[in-house]
Amino acid sequence: MPAYNEAARIENTVSITAETLSKITDSFEIIIAEDGSTDGTDRIASRLSEQYSYVKHLHSDERQGRGRALNRAFKAASGEVLCYIDVDLATDMSYLEKLVRAVSTGGYDFATGSRIMPDSDAKRPFKREFASRGYNSLVRLFLRSKLYDHQCGFKAFRRGALFDLLDGIENQHWFWDTELLVRAQHRGYRVLEFPVYWRHGGSSKVNLVKDVLGMGSEIFRLWWELFFPGFFSGKGKIFLTASLALLILALAATFLGVSDVLENIRHVSLGTLVLSSLVYCVSWPFRGIRFQQILNRLGSHYGLGFLTGSIFISQSANVVLPARIGDLSRMYILKKSKDLALTTSLSALTIERVFDIIAITFIAIFASSSVASRFELASWMESLIQFSGLAVLLFFAALFVLSFRESRRNKRGGKKDSVSSSGEPLHKIKQFVSTFIHQMSVVAVRPGAFVAVITFSLLLWGMDILTCFLVLKSIPSTGVDMYSVSTISLIFLAVALGNIAKTFPITPGAIGTYEVALTAVFGLGGIRPEIGFTVAVLDHIIKNSITLIGGGFALSGLGLRWREILSTNTDTLKGM
Repeated sequence: MPAYNEAARIENTVSITAETLSKITDSFEIIIAEDGSTDGTDRIASRLSEQYSYVKHLHSDERQGRGRALNRAFKAASGEVLCYIDVDLATDMSYLEKLVRAVSTGGYDFATGSRIMPDSDAKRPFKREFASRGYNSLVRLFLRSKLYDHQCGFKAFRRGALFDLLDGIENQHWFWDTELLVRAQHRGYRVLEFPVYWRHGGSSKVNLVKDVLGMGSEIFRLWWELFFPGFFSGKGKIFLTASLALLILALAATFLGVSDVLENIRHVSLGTLVLSSLVYCVSWPFRGIRFQQILNRLGSHYGLGFLTGSIFISQSANVVLPARIGDLSRMYILKKSKDLALTTSLSALTIERVFDIIAITFIAIFASSSVASRFELASWMESLIQFSGLAVLLFFAALFVLSFRESRRNKRGGKKDSVSSSGEPLHKIKQFVSTFIHQMSVVAVRPGAFVAVITFSLLLWGMDILTCFLVLKSIPSTGVDMYSVSTISLIFLAVALGNIAKTFPITPGAIGTYEVALTAVFGLGGIRPEIGFTVAVLDHIIKNSITLIGGGFALSGLGLRWREILSTNTDTLKGM
């Protein structure tokens, strides 16, 4: 029984249900999935569970939604036939035996009562009848369901069939029933729908406008997933973005001359490329040290090897996944291996990214001043550099103000949040934001921490630039003086802008966009576009290859698998 604020009728419902079940079977349990109630339902349910051995009470401090509450209850249940009924007992309980028998002895995997079948006897307000019939007609039309009524709170399931589908149900609120029954039909399970006597149970928890509109969008989402499987989600999204990356590279190579690019690759100095690879390998411990320093400042102390490995894994995921969502895998590893709070790992990751932007922006501003004295910067490059610098300044100004206010507030002993009984989620959000700001300020606005982290940020990005410098040096006849101030500044600017371009979530690992950015900047310094493109491609191949190899070793060392990491990133994103 999913129960939210049902203090007035939960006890009577349990009594009637137990009486009805005792006539059907001598082995049953009643699980009250109490979902963040604020009217005392939790206390009544707890008392009933103590009073009757067949009653279980599952409590949640926060409202989870009907689907999530039911998932918890079914996973806690011990029976082979699992049912759920709405607490208002709108469906006549004389139908309960038919519901149970359909699954226990009738050979059906799923059974549900129906308020809309021709022989149903259901009465409810016109607006709800109209909305329900319209909604169910859309489900039948778009999702090809053969059922009349998907939302009746009177259902039974065979345990194995339900659990086969349960983890694949994305919606965790009112659309849960519909998605379950539609997916069951598409998987070939036997579903029985039968007419029932049903009367409107009074007040409803459904918001007719908000929830119906939301369920309408869910119909579209499920239609897309069922009839265009994976096209814009999961592996399909990775395939599309990877195809876009390859298309960008192919178009650039074609425009610049494929034969010229291949000719440049043929004549590269392998020894210099190997040296550039070694330089990039050396930069990884600096990443680990920087992350270790950030976590140390936040009160969490872990070994350098473990942290460097977790960075290898998250950066490997970033090579495969778009929008840098691979960073989520580091949060997962820290939580799973060290039980680090998600707030702390999120703060540490954000701080790391902020200092990356600071270092890159500083390098870009420094290099652009030197490059601009000899070459005319493109307007978009000037705008990008100026925007990045302004964004960094505004971020630190805002962070300083917020951290200063938080510090003064804490010194006064803290001002208690006035939270109503319905405002608990808002209170938790405010707590999360407060903790996040405090942890950010510990590193970002304290001089000692700031200097230490920015130093290692500049070091590791300096080695990233040195890697690119050696790749350019490996190509003979570049037509530029490799050791001139203007050329070195040009390489600094190219790598900086290439990495700023990586912040735009277009392709996995910014493959394609990074190469185009580097080629454009190199062109400013008189480096022929086909040479600039060759350097960009080789530079990115070296860096991504080392990242993936290191990620593979790190996964093996931590006993993880790629599938686990990639699925964790997509699942976490959906959850967030």
